[in-house]
Amino acid sequence: MTRSTGTPSNRRGSSMQVVFLLEEESAEAALKLLVPHLLPAGCVPRYRVFEGCKDLLGQLQPLLQGYRRRLAQPGQQDLRVVVLLDADGVGPRRLAEMEAKATAAGLLTYGQATAGQEFHVFNALAVQELEAWFLGDREAITAAYPAVRGQHFKGLSKDPDTITDTWERLQQLLQKAGYPAAKTKVKWAETITPHLDPARNESASFRYFVAGLRAL
Repeated sequence: MTRSTGTPSNRRGSSMQVVFLLEEESAEAALKLLVPHLLPAGCVPRYRVFEGCKDLLGQLQPLLQGYRRRLAQPGQQDLRVVVLLDADGVGPRRLAEMEAKATAAGLLTYGQATAGQEFHVFNALAVQELEAWFLGDREAITAAYPAVRGQHFKGLSKDPDTITDTWERLQQLLQKAGYPAAKTKVKWAETITPHLDPARNESASFRYFVAGLRAL
């Protein structure tokens, strides 16, 4: 996930609406807490949750075509679409599909735009899953779950994007610290996200996501 740097020219006024297309409720729970701190001032976020990745990808191109028609209407240019999916071990292929659907819909993406060029779609992946973004900030986890200690992270890579089973590993970590073993992805999102600090997060996919939102 690389892109040329530069100051974007597409920062707008207070009317910009940013639509987030998400594959699961835990992503919505996390972004509702995170996004207000990352979007340019005055942006209004909207969230739409699908029934998994397959459902979202299946509807993505016609949805983007609808947004393209909306953007063509007078006074509707201040709209951006953010698509967030888990990489699930097939990140390059999944991202290529997302980019292709945006191109087919006639919309320029953040990944395709040159420095400072206006874009309307930002495709992003959580590598490999959303929980990698939590594992990328160990201080956030310990702030949310004070019983977690340094030794509980033993055996975990400090590069969370290399962990293929992040939700299982997060569950195991919390269980070692005495927290219930139930898989509660939405609760993790609600409790850990408020403590996330982009400046210290070790997840490259998280830092890319932050950079993309700040470029809107």
